[in-house]
Amino acid sequence: MSTTIESKIKHFSAIFFVSNRKQVLDYYSKLGFWCDYEMGFVEREGLMMIFHQSNQADAIVPNYPLHGENAVNVYAMVEGIDNLYEEFKSKEALFQYEIRTNEYQMREFAIKDPEGYTIGFGESLI
Repeated sequence: MSTTIESKIKHFSAIFFVSNRKQVLDYYSKLGFWCDYEMGFVEREGLMMIFHQSNQADAIVPNYPLHGENAVNVYAMVEGIDNLYEEFKSKEALFQYEIRTNEYQMREFAIKDPEGYTIGFGESLI
């Protein structure tokens, strides 16, 4: 008798190429992310990213500034956005844009890392 296993996506990881992986992981570690320096993994509460070292400058392609301030590389929905913003601010995060409420009723902000990759964080007000 064969059993069918339902498929399920367990998590998602964005993959980015960087010129200085240690510097990037140090930055995320300072912000409270778990970092695996050997593999380049960065994780916090379900937000997962992988950073690969690259010596090719054209492999490092953040969405900003090419596509404008709102063009983040990753966007995470959160609860308690004001607390998260204050936490990151106290840890000297680099901000792409400060906390704001936009026209589609999202409270949001975005941080950037030393390589220029950006993460937007948002919480619905509806």
